[in-house]
Amino acid sequence: MAYDLIIRNGTVIDGALTPPYVADLAVKDGRIVKIGAGLSGADREIDAAGLTVTPGFFDSHAHSDYTILSCPEQKEKAEQGITTVISGMCGGSVAPRPYLPQKPVEAADREDLDTRVYQSVERFMETARTVPQGSNIAFFVGHGNLRRAVLGYEQREATREELDRMKDMLRESLRHGAIGLSFGLFYMPGCFAGAEELTGLAQVAAEEGAVVSAHIRDEGDGLIASVAEFIGIIRASGARGVLSHHKASGKVNHGKVRETLRMMDEANAAGADLYCDVYPYTASCTGLDARFVPREFQAGGKTKENLSSPGIRERIKEIDRERDKSRGSSLTWAVISKSTAYPQYIGLNLEEAARLHGKDPYDTVFDIIRDSAESEGRYFTMCEEDVETVLRHPRAMVCTDSGVAVRGQVSHPRLVASFPRVLGHYVRERGLVPLPEMIRRITALPAHVYGFANKGVIREGFDADLCIFDADRIIDKADYGAPALRAEGLRYVIVGGKTAVEDSVFNGTRNGAVLSSSARS
Repeated sequence: MAYDLIIRNGTVIDGALTPPYVADLAVKDGRIVKIGAGLSGADREIDAAGLTVTPGFFDSHAHSDYTILSCPEQKEKAEQGITTVISGMCGGSVAPRPYLPQKPVEAADREDLDTRVYQSVERFMETARTVPQGSNIAFFVGHGNLRRAVLGYEQREATREELDRMKDMLRESLRHGAIGLSFGLFYMPGCFAGAEELTGLAQVAAEEGAVVSAHIRDEGDGLIASVAEFIGIIRASGARGVLSHHKASGKVNHGKVRETLRMMDEANAAGADLYCDVYPYTASCTGLDARFVPREFQAGGKTKENLSSPGIRERIKEIDRERDKSRGSSLTWAVISKSTAYPQYIGLNLEEAARLHGKDPYDTVFDIIRDSAESEGRYFTMCEEDVETVLRHPRAMVCTDSGVAVRGQVSHPRLVASFPRVLGHYVRERGLVPLPEMIRRITALPAHVYGFANKGVIREGFDADLCIFDADRIIDKADYGAPALRAEGLRYVIVGGKTAVEDSVFNGTRNGAVLSSSARS
């Protein structure tokens, strides 16, 4: 047999905890077809002597689905070893995308609102499958999308009829290619859903063999109760669950992840099937509105209107000040990472921006939110010990919690550096987890969790999604001051049998695909 590619003399860490071994790998038509010694007869050979060969990495939690038509290269994924991306998280996904009128929906019009979906999963997949990708990508259905299609932004629980319509949309979406359901209970409108709605939708996911993930309601003071809520949903529904980007926010809550991981372990011992993922940083990143405008003042899409009212501003400010007491009186922990109206404030914390803006920090952030088409912040509210605690857990996967750098904008180093940071800093330098075990966590484990039977392990017949790196040199270079710097030590990334990255640089090859539920086991 003539092979397309032979990777020669690499140290193979296969993802399945087989002791590392030196071997040649032969690739043909996108699959690993032979593992042995002295293989020959290929169009191309890669000498991997002294290098480590592993399955390609899974980004367990991402937001790349919105850009797979406009930015199909996904180079920020490929350049850190990611060959499969799981996207559509935190309750928001590229499809289904509902028609949303600019004015409030009258009761008489609400009945057929869900029939005005202009981008169903079926229609989106028809287009997306024709666009080659830099990395493979699969996506979840966002609960927020379902809720917007049926209830708009109303702050109330769904009726039985409305829930049935959401269930129908979810079932149709899963049958046309989505692989899971994501809750964004921290965000609007998902935050308005009650237990009956969430459990009912999770039951549909379980019936369809789909996974349920959740950005829980509160990762701060309400962390324990929020984890308990999600565990209850998973146990009641029978679905496989993933606790998204697990963390404890705020100094008074540091250390609580030990309790939440214990809760997860106890639920699994009782028959649940729960996992979590984590990004290797102590700062989160999300919209300024999500962090500083309580949900009741976002309801109905009235965020900017409410921030234009002096009286409502004062009410919001009182709520924020009370909530932020545990972090001290200063807002230096919040750094502006995006603002279309005030780009001069990017990189400044809110105290610094306020001095330039001439108002107090809360009024400053309210102005940024009100006046900007897009605004975002980094929030330095976690601790290193908690990051390490979650990374040690045997059911913890690794994620970027990011999309791609649209227009070259990188708000957080996790977008480009999460996986090299885990392998270089936490595995090699800190010795947190042995390398073979961490490879399992970022390859075979997520392949199992998300149901891709032919990925995640180096084995004959499996997909040739592979990484080749220098285990002694791989390291992240990006930081908060220079968040776009490429990693070092990543020699090759191979997607579907074709080389996409050489010496940490994407070469333009797009051999990835938009994966659907039909590709799962």
